[in-house]
Amino acid sequence: MNYRKILSLIFGLAFSVISTNQVYAAEQQYLEQAISETTEAIEAGKASEAASMIEHADRAFDRARSAVWQNPVDHIRQGMKFLRKAVKVAKGTNSEKRISRAVEYIETAKSHFEAAR
Repeated sequence: MNYRKILSLIFGLAFSVISTNQVYAAEQQYLEQAISETTEAIEAGKASEAASMIEHADRAFDRARSAVWQNPVDHIRQGMKFLRKAVKVAKGTNSEKRISRAVEYIETAKSHFEAAR
């Protein structure tokens, strides 16, 4: 009886370790994609392409949301908040001042995502 309990405990621990590693890998993949999309958004914003910047920021938000579902880290949530601010500021405008403010928000979001690594 004890042998079976010990054996099932060992298999249970091995399964949980494998599952945890897969979840971590998925979370890292989403986080890396969010960082990549924020970089693209920053470049589009600096080129004064507000529509492209918003599109990349939305994609980054989606990737970050997937990452935070896997591992609820406060830095990811903070980055998501700044992405939403950036989209709100830049939506429907071609004003250089508002676009530069949105780029600042996206840069802050990127720094939060990088801190969550």
